[in-house]
Amino acid sequence: MNLPTDIHVLDFTLDFIPVNTRMPLKFGTEVLSSVTCVRVKARVKNKIGTEAEGWGETPLSVQWVWPSEIDYSLRHQSLVEFCKLIQARWNNFDKSGHCIEIGHDLIMEDLPRLLCEFNDSKGPDFELMPWLA
Repeated sequence: MNLPTDIHVLDFTLDFIPVNTRMPLKFGTEVLSSVTCVRVKARVKNKIGTEAEGWGETPLSVQWVWPSEIDYSLRHQSLVEFCKLIQARWNNFDKSGHCIEIGHDLIMEDLPRLLCEFNDSKGPDFELMPWLA
């Protein structure tokens, strides 16, 4: 059902913000003293022409989402690359609807495909980025 309040994403931007922790934190065998936070801004428009923007932020907790023996910097760079791929997907996402509906479509339909494409693009010697990451 089309409603006047249905939204369409106009623009989706990312910023990567380095943050030093007040004290070291240990996750498994790794200790971190800094983290990169990814901040997003989404600008949307509804069917009656009203525009709005919203912000969100999360740390790229490499050690938490991708515990591994491979180097931290490789995993971190992969997470940054993947965030940029998600940004491109959101900027080209042509569906309209309630924000929860379009978020669900992206997360449950498009994101699994994107993760497979990303992992396939890295070659057979690359450790697959897990779903949690």
